[in-house]
Parts: sequence; structure tokens; C-alpha cells
Amino acid sequence: MRSKYLSAIVLSLMLCATVVNGQNLTPNKVTYPEYSAQYRSNFIFPDVKEYKVVVCDFHSHTIFSDGLVWPTLRVSEAWTGGVDALSITDHIEYRPYRKYTNNDHNTSYEIALPAAQSAGLILIRGTEITRTQKTLGHFNAIFVKDVNPIAVDDPKASIVEAKKQGAFLIWNHPGWAVDTTIITEFQADLFKDKLIDGIEVFNNSEFYPRVVSWAVDMGLTMIAASDVHGNVESGTLREKGFERPVTLVLAREKSEAGIREALDSRRTVAWFQNMLAAHENTANLFVSANISVTKIKSDEKSNWINITNRSSVLFKIRINKKLYTLPALSSIIVSQPITNGDVIKANFENFFIYEHKTLAHDLYFN
Repeated sequence: MRSKYLSAIVLSLMLCATVVNGQNLTPNKVTYPEYSAQYRSNFIFPDVKEYKVVVCDFHSHTIFSDGLVWPTLRVSEAWTGGVDALSITDHIEYRPYRKYTNNDHNTSYEIALPAAQSAGLILIRGTEITRTQKTLGHFNAIFVKDVNPIAVDDPKASIVEAKKQGAFLIWNHPGWAVDTTIITEFQADLFKDKLIDGIEVFNNSEFYPRVVSWAVDMGLTMIAASDVHGNVESGTLREKGFERPVTLVLAREKSEAGIREALDSRRTVAWFQNMLAAHENTANLFVSANISVTKIKSDEKSNWINITNRSSVLFKIRINKKLYTLPALSSIIVSQPITNGDVIKANFENFFIYEHKTLAHDLYFN
């Protein structure tokens, strides 16, 4: 009888020892968690009036042009990184791996779509029309129906075909490889015919301040995009205090149709390197929704006010000549003379509304 009890105890101990902290601890095999991320890092944004904030990247590449990854990896990377909508915009003209891939121009989208649907990620069909940068430029055509007919020799005919399919056309990285931002004769002709809808004010690691003013003056939608070819090094970005460059779209609904309506209405905020850019009316709406202000104390000389950031973006705010950094999802307390009344005259110095001009936005408290 005693032997049976001892055997039962030994067996129980062996079973318990097989799994400790989720690890298999048998003598000849130890299993640790997988390397790939199993969770999504979510961004937090309150609604902006009747609009949802949709995190979008409209410029990315895969091995089916000059990217280095398979389309499904591009989808999983976007999902784990907090992106809600993605466009894979493989180049039409530049496909260095074509002899290995044996594909048409819709293949990357078709491979990525089932993975996107399984993840709840909105995947927007797109392509990059890639011509000589110094004279013609690169353009993303998104919301197209079939990329193959867009692959024609004449650059303007290619763009016209995309527009016939209902494309939203974005002028990509206007200052890349030319060390300045200028409008060439070809691009001026596209503007004259109203073929360009949006423009990248930020691409990958380049900010184009002059392009913000172009967007305002010509009524273009402001875009920030990763233009990722390899992996998005999210760990490196966060070590530096940044997130992947994205476009925050203020959409009536979180859907492909909702995103398109918002782009057509220019309701976007470009978010990059802890900076923001938008049309002034959109910028004001965005700040009003994300910043809350409450008076916490007053005396005969001063008011003390709590300013809370309800979002995942960082704001740099100048108040009464002093610059405050307000990190994501945090609060600061400021004081000002009671003679200033119930308003804080603030300038959001990392929120661009024109070339070298940042957002002045009054903050009211009770």
C-alpha cells in the first residue's frame, strides 16, 4: 500500500514538472514562447465629433516589386503595429524579382487579402506608378479595381487609366532624390487637369514643410506613410520615442468606403516623428477632441489648470512663452494669472498647418 502511495506522488510530481510558467521542462526538450508577436499594440484616440480615427498606411511594398517581404507578413506587421488600414502599393515599372515571382500586378493584393480579412484589417488595392523622379515623379493610385490596365508606357495615360477606375491619386515623396521640393512641368499638367488628390508631406524619414503649404493652397489631402520595403523596425522606433509614420483618417465609419469619403474631404492628420500636419480646421477638431482642460485651483492671483492628453500622440504646447511636452495619455498642470480669464492661449508647436506655421488653439476651462 505504501508503495502505491509513493508511486502516485512521484507520478503527480512528474506531471507538474512538465509545465512550469508555460514551458515544457522534460529533460531533453524545453519549449519557450514563439518569437513572433501574438498581440496587437493599439493606439487610443477618442472620437473627433462624429468621426472615428482610423490609423492608415497607404504606401508599402512587398517582394512583388522591390520590397523584401511576403504580402502576408506585411499584413501581420501592420496589424500587430496598430494599423487599421493598409495599402500595398507595389511598383508597376520596377520589379527586380519578376523572374522569380512570375506574377501580374494584382498578385500581392490577392495574396494579402485573406490574411487581412482574418485579422480584421482593411486592405485597399493600390499600386505605385513609378517614373523618373526628377522630371515625372512617383504616384500611388489607391482604391483601384485592377492594376494590370494601368501598366502602360505613357505616364499620363497610366494615371488617367487609374483615375478612370476611381483611384485616389497621391503624389509620393516630392523631395526624395532631388534634395528640394519643386513642381515640374509634368506635375503642373497633372494639377491643371485635377488628377492629383493627395500628397505625402512625410515619407519614411523625410518631412517636406513646403508641401504642407502646397496641400493647403491647392486643396490636397495630407498624407504620411512608411513606404516600407523591409521590416518596420518598431522596436527601434519606440526606443527613439516614435511610432511608424501613418495617416490618421477622420472617417464617419471604419470601412473602406468611410476612409475614401474622408480622404476626398481632406479629413486627415499626418503623424510622424512626434509631429503632426493637417488642414487648420481638421487640426482644430483633432486637438479639441484629444485635449481636455480642467481648473483645479485658484487664488487671488492665479489659476492652476490640468491639461490632459486623451490620445496616443505627443503634443508640444507653448503657453505663456513656456514650452510644455505633453506625452501620450498623460497630464500636466500649468498656472497662469487670473487676469487671463478662463482661456489658455496655446500654440501646438509640433502641429503644422502651413510651411513653418504651427497651430494656435485656445483651450477653455471653467
